[in-house]
Amino acid sequence: MIYVVSPKVPKDLRKVVDIENSVIYACDSAVEELIKQGIRIDLAIGDFDSLSDKSLLKDIKVITLSKMKDDSDTAYALRHAYQHSDNVILVGGLQGKRIDHLVANLLLLEKYPELTIIDDMNKINRLEKGIYNIKRTHFKYLSIFPFEDSTITLEGTLYPLDHEKLFMYDVIGLSNEFIRDDVLLEVHEGTILLILSNEK
Repeated sequence: MIYVVSPKVPKDLRKVVDIENSVIYACDSAVEELIKQGIRIDLAIGDFDSLSDKSLLKDIKVITLSKMKDDSDTAYALRHAYQHSDNVILVGGLQGKRIDHLVANLLLLEKYPELTIIDDMNKINRLEKGIYNIKRTHFKYLSIFPFEDSTITLEGTLYPLDHEKLFMYDVIGLSNEFIRDDVLLEVHEGTILLILSNEK
């Protein structure tokens, strides 16, 4: 497993993912936060324009990118990770001052359909046609947004859906809630974005 960690980094990464026996990539300023948390960094990737102290890189394996590039630091790190493993999770990259980076990271789900994106409060996946058993774990909310016109069935939520047609850009799937520990989701057609989330 490779965890690609991007800003904003969860306050306690160990509570979010099992970092033991995993490989950790740090993107740009995520280096600083991981060092503060005492987490081993196997590879640092980025142009490091937002890293306040470049001396933090001295004992870390580094891939330094040009500031003039076509990919974001995170996109480059994910491509590098997938060259070495089929099991890759993006941690962070969902909060912060730059909402354009959030959008860019969500778009990466089209390039890497099996990718999971997580942080302190959210877990995001792209799902195609199929039947899925969604575990509540610690999440309260479940939101579904269609990447394209889709039809879904949803059982075990406050607002169940039965062969509901979701049109592209439809927001009817926002802020549903778990009412049992296991939710049944069937995507009959189309592709959706599934977001599990909490408020605190």
